[in-house]
Amino acid sequence: MSKITIGKKEFEAEEKILDQNELLFYEENPRIYSIINSDGNMPSQEGIEDILTTMDHVKQLKISIEQNGGIIDPLIVLKKKDSYIVLEGNSRLAAYRILAKKNPSRWKEVKCSVLSEDITDDDIFTLLGQYHLIGRRDWSKFEQAAYLFRKKNSSKLDNDILAQSIGLPTPTIEQYLRVYNFMRDHDDLRPDKWSYYDEYLKNRGIKKYRDTSPKIDEAFVSKVKTGEIKQAVDVRNQLGTLAKGTDKTAKRLMQEVIDGKISIEDAHDRFESTGKTGGAYIKVKKFRETFVDDDFQKKIKAEATTTKDIAFELKKIQRAVEKLLKDI
Repeated sequence: MSKITIGKKEFEAEEKILDQNELLFYEENPRIYSIINSDGNMPSQEGIEDILTTMDHVKQLKISIEQNGGIIDPLIVLKKKDSYIVLEGNSRLAAYRILAKKNPSRWKEVKCSVLSEDITDDDIFTLLGQYHLIGRRDWSKFEQAAYLFRKKNSSKLDNDILAQSIGLPTPTIEQYLRVYNFMRDHDDLRPDKWSYYDEYLKNRGIKKYRDTSPKIDEAFVSKVKTGEIKQAVDVRNQLGTLAKGTDKTAKRLMQEVIDGKISIEDAHDRFESTGKTGGAYIKVKKFRETFVDDDFQKKIKAEATTTKDIAFELKKIQRAVEKLLKDI
C-alpha cells in the first residue's frame, strides 16, 4: 500500500499491475470532453480513445514510453465496483493502446495506483486540479476553464471556495470562468480561440466600450469566427490600442469597427497614421494627465511647503518644456 495526498487528506492506494484493456478512460477528461460531448451525450470509451490517440502529445508519449520500456509514474485509478477508471493518466493509457495494437503481449499490462471508491467527487476534482491546474499544467487554459466550469455548475461552490480547493487564486478562477462563459454564450467553444477571447475580456480599453456599446461583443465574435482577426495578439495591439484612444478620431474609428464598416486592422492603421499611438505621444499624454490631476496638484502644494526641492524640479521641467516647444 502507498498513500496519495489530495488537498490536505491522505488516501491509501494499492499498487497493482493491471491489464490495460480492463481500464476505462475518465469521461470527464478535459482533453476531449468539449469535443466529444458537444452534442450533449456522454462520451463513449471508443470515442475517447479515437480522439486521444490522434493528439500530438499522445503520439509523443507513445515514443517516450516505448523508449523507457514503460511508464515511470503509475496511472492513478479509481476502483468502482468491478471497473477501473483512470483518473490521472488518460493520455498515457491512450499511448499504451497505440503500442498494444502493434505488440499486444508486450504492452498488455501497466502500473497503477488504485484508489478505493470511497473517494468523493470533490476529492477527484482536487486531485486533478493538483496535477493539471497548479502542477505541471499540461491542460490548456481552455481545458482548465472547461473543467472548472463543469465543477462549479455541479457543485454550486462560490469562486473563493473553488479556488481554495485546488490552490488557484480567485481572480484566475474568475477570469477562466468569465472567458469560458463568454465563449459558450456566443457559441464558439473552439480551444484554439481561447486566447482571442481572453485578451478581449481582460483589456481595460475594450471594457469601457463593452459597458456602453453592447454591439461590440457581437461584432468582435463575428470577426473572430470569420478569421478577420488573424492572431490573438491583434486583439491587444490593434483593437485594444484603438479602444484606449480618447480623441474624436479614435472614437469614430471604433464605432465604425463596431458597426462593421471597417476592419480592425484598417481602423488601427488609420489611427496609427495620426501619430497618436507612438511611444513619445503616449508618455507625454500620461505626463500631462498626471500634472493636471487635482489630487496630484494638491499633493505637490502640500509637500512644497516643507521643501524647496519640488519648486526647483518644476522650474527645470518648465525650462525643458519651453525649449522643446521652440525646437518643434
